[in-house]
Amino acid sequence: MKILAIINQKGGVGKTTTAVNFAVGLVRAGKKVLLIDADSQSNATIALGLQPKHYKEIVCDLFAMLINEVKEKDTVLLRSIVTSKKSATLSVIPATISLSGFDQIVRALPNKQFLLKQLLEEIGMYDYVVIDCPPSLGLMTINALVAAHEVIIPVQPEFFALQGLSQLLDTISFLQKNLNSSLKIGGVICTRFNRRKIHQEVLSCLEERFDTTLFATKIHENISIAEAPSFGKTIFEYNEKSSGSYDFDLLTKEFLNREVRQMSIPVSKSKQKQW
Repeated sequence: MKILAIINQKGGVGKTTTAVNFAVGLVRAGKKVLLIDADSQSNATIALGLQPKHYKEIVCDLFAMLINEVKEKDTVLLRSIVTSKKSATLSVIPATISLSGFDQIVRALPNKQFLLKQLLEEIGMYDYVVIDCPPSLGLMTINALVAAHEVIIPVQPEFFALQGLSQLLDTISFLQKNLNSSLKIGGVICTRFNRRKIHQEVLSCLEERFDTTLFATKIHENISIAEAPSFGKTIFEYNEKSSGSYDFDLLTKEFLNREVRQMSIPVSKSKQKQW
């Protein structure tokens, strides 16, 4: 089982869109996937047509279960995994607004960075776990990075989007050295791409900085991608013939080909040039 954290602390870069459609793309490729919505905004949950208010046993409650050392946690965990309407091989741990109190709940705990890792050690029936991280570098995100084997970073090709990227890379490098030595950058994805000059310039910066870690596949601006979440649908359901569906299908295939070739590189070996 491989755990993938989809992360970028800047909002509006297509992080949740990437997490949801990438997870479904893996399912379409025959993989069994668990998608964890770790963001209190519940966007990934809603994008899959699930209503967060209908779920009482959610991510935050699962952490509370670990904190209080509740017995029979396997049973609670399994009840907290929702089978998606999209596919029997896509499972979801949904989120609600109560997850926003996570930092305050766990701040005083000595093992506060390892709660998600401990939780995921209880399951092993999936090929991939995809974590949609919050748009911040708080304790929930740290938990995701400590639990993850690889980080996938969606980046919109705008210069403001690049500014926070160095901070994110520094955080990943720190965690790799101190809390998760096996953490790797699985890939950087250029999202919301079009042929404007600024996008071409930023793409060149990304190519220079990340080399083969940057996915060749780009997720282009596409109205169907923007519209699909409001209908509780993935891009594949909403408009399978759209360029957005084509892009995410291509991204999934490129990722799986990388898996075969084992091309993911450790954070410590990635290029550390300054912007």
